[in-house]
Amino acid sequence: MSTSTAISDTPARAGINIHPFYSLDIKGAPSAALADVYEFEGTRGIGEPTRYTIQFTHPRRDLSRSEFLMRMGAFVIQPPAQDRWSQPEAARRVQGVVTGFALKTTNRDQSLYEIVLESRLALLRNAPKCRFFLDASIPEIIERILREHDFNKIFADFEFTLNRAYRKRRFVMQWNEDDLAFVTRLCRRSGIWFVCDEGQRCERVCFRDDYAHYRRDPERLMVAYRPHSGLDPNGIESVSALEMRATTVPAAYAVRTFDTEAAISDPIEAVSPIHDDRTTYGEAYAWGTPSQNEDETKEEAQLRREVALAGQVEYRGECDMLDLTPGSVLKLSNRELPDAKHGLVVVRVTCGASRRNAYRVIFDAIPSDRQYRMPLKEKTWPRIDAVITGTITSSGCWKDPYLDSQGEYIVDLHLDRDTRTPGLQSCPMRLAKPFAGPDQTGFHFGLVEGTVVGVSFLWGCVDLPFISHVLHTAQHTDPIVAGVPWGTRNTIRTRSNNTLEMDDRGGREHIKIATEHGKSQLNLGHMVDRGQSERGSGAELRSDGPAALRGGGGVLVSAYARNGASGKQLDMQETVAQLEDALALAKALASSAQTSKAEAADIGSQRAANEALDQLRQSGVLVTAPASAGVAADKNVQVVAGENIVGVAKGDASWSVWKRFTVAAHDVVSLFTQKGMSLIAAAGAVVVQAQRGRMQLASQDDMTVETVNGVLHVKSAKEIVMNVGGSYFRMTPGEIEMGTRGGVLFKTSTLKKTGPAQMDLGGAAFAPAFVPYVTQCEVWRTNPGFVPQQVPAADVVAPVPDIGDVAPSPLGDFFSRLSGGDVQSGASAFSPFDGKPSNVDDDIPKATVTLNHPDDQHQTLVTPDPIKLANAVPCDWKISDLKVDVRARIESLSYWGVLNDRTPWKDSETGERYRGGGSRDSYFEFAYSEKEKAITCTVRVMLVPMDLFPVNLKGERDMSVPTEEQTIPYEYSVHSTMTPGSTRKGVKMDYRDAVGSDFDVHTLIGRIEAVLNQGDYKLILDGCSKGAACGCRVKVHFKVDLRVSIKGAPIKGFEPHVTLKLFPEVFRADTGSWGERHKWKDELKIKHDYPGANVEAHECGHFFNFPDEYYDQGGWIHHSYIKGEQIDFSLVDAKAGAMFWQGYSSFNVMGSGANSPVQSGRITAGIKPYYLEYVRRQFSIATNKLWRVGYEV
Repeated sequence: MSTSTAISDTPARAGINIHPFYSLDIKGAPSAALADVYEFEGTRGIGEPTRYTIQFTHPRRDLSRSEFLMRMGAFVIQPPAQDRWSQPEAARRVQGVVTGFALKTTNRDQSLYEIVLESRLALLRNAPKCRFFLDASIPEIIERILREHDFNKIFADFEFTLNRAYRKRRFVMQWNEDDLAFVTRLCRRSGIWFVCDEGQRCERVCFRDDYAHYRRDPERLMVAYRPHSGLDPNGIESVSALEMRATTVPAAYAVRTFDTEAAISDPIEAVSPIHDDRTTYGEAYAWGTPSQNEDETKEEAQLRREVALAGQVEYRGECDMLDLTPGSVLKLSNRELPDAKHGLVVVRVTCGASRRNAYRVIFDAIPSDRQYRMPLKEKTWPRIDAVITGTITSSGCWKDPYLDSQGEYIVDLHLDRDTRTPGLQSCPMRLAKPFAGPDQTGFHFGLVEGTVVGVSFLWGCVDLPFISHVLHTAQHTDPIVAGVPWGTRNTIRTRSNNTLEMDDRGGREHIKIATEHGKSQLNLGHMVDRGQSERGSGAELRSDGPAALRGGGGVLVSAYARNGASGKQLDMQETVAQLEDALALAKALASSAQTSKAEAADIGSQRAANEALDQLRQSGVLVTAPASAGVAADKNVQVVAGENIVGVAKGDASWSVWKRFTVAAHDVVSLFTQKGMSLIAAAGAVVVQAQRGRMQLASQDDMTVETVNGVLHVKSAKEIVMNVGGSYFRMTPGEIEMGTRGGVLFKTSTLKKTGPAQMDLGGAAFAPAFVPYVTQCEVWRTNPGFVPQQVPAADVVAPVPDIGDVAPSPLGDFFSRLSGGDVQSGASAFSPFDGKPSNVDDDIPKATVTLNHPDDQHQTLVTPDPIKLANAVPCDWKISDLKVDVRARIESLSYWGVLNDRTPWKDSETGERYRGGGSRDSYFEFAYSEKEKAITCTVRVMLVPMDLFPVNLKGERDMSVPTEEQTIPYEYSVHSTMTPGSTRKGVKMDYRDAVGSDFDVHTLIGRIEAVLNQGDYKLILDGCSKGAACGCRVKVHFKVDLRVSIKGAPIKGFEPHVTLKLFPEVFRADTGSWGERHKWKDELKIKHDYPGANVEAHECGHFFNFPDEYYDQGGWIHHSYIKGEQIDFSLVDAKAGAMFWQGYSSFNVMGSGANSPVQSGRITAGIKPYYLEYVRRQFSIATNKLWRVGYEV
């Protein structure tokens, strides 16, 4: 206060000594207006709430605590005017909230009351708690807490004026602290200080961190130093007393810490020294601060140095200054302080006055050229030297451990009451383990959601949590409990029952390593079953799935005993002796075979094998036993050798085979016996062929050739000669000749001559059975070349690689999106029955079959196009019945996918290009009927009703969802890999007990067959001179046999070619899954009904080997259109409308006709004559004749 406004009247100065100039302004307490201040004492300091204790007298004796407590108010100090004509200075208001109320004394005239007025910040003392903050800076944490306590510019306000940047901290814990203590601790540890100041409408808490933020007001804060002398100060403010204390402090401040997340696994250290001060000594060393890098450690060391300097020189004084508040810079106008040449910054004031005592202020201060830092008081900081509990959590419904890239977990701490996002309930925490090291060395057992853990804190620091251990609970019990047999066992068991178990019980010691996957186990010692019944002892390695025993240097499997683990690892004396005996026996038999001009066994290879197996000199496998050794399998046993297979038995070698016994050799099969040989087939055929050489059948004595109840066919392409002592019978294609030096005797009742006729024993070269084709047609009789010549069987080549197995219908954004894999290179054009590898030749896969012999001038068309039929000329041809299951492969290749506009098909987000196309096997029944002169191709399909439905957390059907969402439409990209009973992303696949009430399998069959059997197309013999009028014609019919099987149960007498899942709804059917109803999604993902279409007929077309006739989003178009893994659109356009598989068709059922809605009485998708191409090929192979497709319209 300046001299111009000072109270000149000495008795009036000080207060300001006159109590009417002190008053209370309490909102909501009208009685405060009658309060007469008797005495007050107030404290204000940096880093603490303002507190004023005020006593006042009041005429009422019944003032209520509810009238004052928690009321906002102010203690008003109104300096008097200098004289009666002057205006008084503005009142000083100490704002806050009433936190205390007391009745001190009372008499007949008045009562003495006492209230405590504190900054609203003091109310934070009433909120002790345990909580934590994630990924927030210290100012952000303080702001959040203040806002929770209604620091909203109505009840109180706050502001931050900070120079430094404050990093976000992963984890900040408030541990058993009230909010005020917590906020104060955060300020101490970060270098922030705060003062409670007067605001415009309410109190304001100001947060600062630099001496630039000190309050400097020379007009009000520069006064004279006038010690007490009994003289009148004449109403001018002054400092009446001042003392200074200084102390030695450490010369340097070192901080050292360690952070597990630092890039280098070394401690981090920083030192901050005090320069140019000889009064310092020593080094203050602090270990274990929550610093994450070198810069933060330097900041920590600097903070500690600044705290020490702030407390090195301290001043205490007394004055009567009304405006002296914490954070203000006080300067003496008449005295210079050696250690505070720039003034003193006040850090705390205590003021007071009463009716008896003048207004006085006692203040503490430090030099204003020093950064003020609140004392750290680390001993008061909370520490957690014990353990708190929590539960491992995840972002939601994770069955597996929810880990980050560093192997850290998220823990839902049990102390936490805040609402948090799943998966973000804590900072990532490391799990302390019994073993760890560099190069990912360590010990790991994953923790899953719901696991209760103990959380400890590094060095006791509440901001450095880690998972110290795991706890069992009454809900998640210990794997070992009291009682027999568990009490003697030691175990490690994971959530999927992967187990390492050791039992120390006497006489029942064992070790068990087991996993539920395949029920795979290694059992050592005593063995029991689930009921603890003994089931053996020793060692057992077992699995319900595959098992492998691998030794890169060789494997010895021996049943020879070495009791007590005696002997060496590869002890095999008995086995070596046995191998040498076998070699001697083989030598003797080989010598006998050579004497009889038979092929002898390779003794050299047997000797080399013995040497390699001895002590496992090479990486071999040796199985040996003193008794018997057996290999038994319910299905197949396979023995493969890169060089030789040798078998030696001193007794018999017996092979008993229920079905087939086959031997195939590239060079020679030699059978030799010294006493006899028998080859008998009790039933079935015996086939002996020499496909590229001579055949000799000779005997020393009699020979018999007989067919007991059948036909003896003898066929030769050139000539048959029978000779007995000079007499002969000779047959050639043009004549029959008999000759003898004696006579010819016919003993017969009649001898008849008719017109010429011909029989062709049809069938491929070396066919196991002939198909007699009998006719008197002059075309056959006059053209010998019409009968195709037999040729040797071709070399076997490798099959086409499998590049896909699901053919979708042409609808929507859906496909398997194949990428990579084996893609057939150099794909040819159309592959008819033309001598090229055929994908329908089952007996000789990829065999070359040539019908157009170079000398044959009548069958030059090797790729016959469909032909328009003329009226048929009658023909008496016959071919016997035929029925066989045919395996074929769709003629399509993988390629880079395109859309309908021929632009690349890509992922809309990543830009990755999708693959299209693929291939799969087709499997159906091929049958020819002589009576009907018709071919029927039948595919037998088993439909298994399935459902997809949402489930709750218990895995049960979620009945809370709307009715229309209780079944989920099948979608390939989401559900194709699911199996019955499996759950994915809250959706479960399971069996249904029946099909839907509106699903009629017979109606569906009729609809499919109506589409596939359009056109009345036929097969006609190719090469006949009658051309399109040839009477050799075969009708073709496609048949679909659909059967519903609940849960895939076998159907008696029904062997399906294809098994499909049948869902209530699908977004797009494919060759593995159909729907009773079809749906589609709009751009907003809203589903709509799709009318009944020809999708099922399209999928059945794939079962009969048809490729697609569309390319949009991956259609399986014919491989002739694929060049270098790209579609040749010039070829697609050139062949548009031709009698050939189309690249795109808007009407055909293998094109967009599949999606045409079904209309009553009308077929809305077509097929073309070339759809019979694969039937034509199969029939040509079966009859050894070339057929072509004929059509009438």
